[in-house]
Amino acid sequence: MALTSADVQHIADLADLSLTPAEIEQFTRELGAVLEHVTQLAELDTSQIELTTHVGVLQMPLRPDIVRPGLSQEAALAEAPRVGPGAFAVPKFVDEG
Repeated sequence: MALTSADVQHIADLADLSLTPAEIEQFTRELGAVLEHVTQLAELDTSQIELTTHVGVLQMPLRPDIVRPGLSQEAALAEAPRVGPGAFAVPKFVDEG
């Protein structure tokens, strides 16, 4: 099944996109080429390929933990618009009563 300009317009409508006639023509060609490639991939014989059981990384690469100097409490609070005793002051947003 070939992709038509009406198909592209329908997809654009679903995505709430406004396309010019030139853009519709361009995307009809480009999306048609993508679909043709997917069709070619679907025709490949994959019966001898082992199934993928997972797509995640088995072990994440870790960087060494290195202690580095951070901000002092005074430096961290220096630019805050509101501070309390040794902390940032934020407005209440939860009704406690």
